[in-house]
Amino acid sequence: MSPLLSPDSPELDEAHLALLAHYAKYLGRAPKAMRFASHSGERRSRQKGHGMEMLELRLYQASDELRHIDWRVTARTGQAHTRIYAQENEHQRVLLLDLSNGAYFGTRHTFISTRFIQLAGLIAWRSEQQGDTLSYRLTYGTEDQASNKHGTLPSLLNQLKEASKPAHRQKYARSSSVWSNSIVTAKAHNKDVIIMTDKQTWDDKEELALMRLAKHNQVHWIQIIDSNAFNLPSGQYQFADSQGSKLVNVSKRSMEQAKIEFFAQNTKMRQKLTSLGVRHQMFDLTESPEKIARYLLAQGALH
Repeated sequence: MSPLLSPDSPELDEAHLALLAHYAKYLGRAPKAMRFASHSGERRSRQKGHGMEMLELRLYQASDELRHIDWRVTARTGQAHTRIYAQENEHQRVLLLDLSNGAYFGTRHTFISTRFIQLAGLIAWRSEQQGDTLSYRLTYGTEDQASNKHGTLPSLLNQLKEASKPAHRQKYARSSSVWSNSIVTAKAHNKDVIIMTDKQTWDDKEELALMRLAKHNQVHWIQIIDSNAFNLPSGQYQFADSQGSKLVNVSKRSMEQAKIEFFAQNTKMRQKLTSLGVRHQMFDLTESPEKIARYLLAQGALH
């Protein structure tokens, strides 16, 4: 069986993370990405004379070049507007990975947390190989690691290795979402933001932060589930979480009810994400991280 689909251990080592570089290199070629367009109805267009593709028209900011001010729109609206071009903003990516204690679980192949970490590794290697800019934030256990600097691949891979350790499921102490209160999302603009989490609910403050993020960026939400968890044979099982180990009685009826409740909540989440303009895709644990990476490639989130 493929070492990517079913690694020897859910706890990944340096060799496995290094192997991801090979898979990242041969993901294939990405289609021409459809870049972010503002909600005001403006669309990207080829501006004569610039030799660059316009992505967005937005209000002037102090750091903008004067030569990119759109004087016609400025005169019409009474407010200075700037044209943002593809050459200045291509290939900028934000990776947000949040692993709850429940993600350190799996009935086949590996843990959900491991699959997320493999995908994060593929994204990191692909970004490095393509010369893309990658900012990231990882939250797992009691850890919260973030960087918006260049040349952080070795550090990121080390943090992914640490995040794969099952011991982190015993130490879950976060209250806010991975996309809120972060240096990597505070000023994100015209970037591809990839959120990977098993989170299905959030509060009003977190939703406002997600709305702002989706307004100025293309946000991709990747969810990984273990559908086999709803098909366990009736019996008594031992589960471990942040509260420790406990025995759980499982019956066919309880499994059906859990499945109904999960997918009802999932439907609500998908509807919310759609209303915010967030692209959501759910994958099963039986699907390889390579397949998920190719989906992101097809969506333009990777190059």
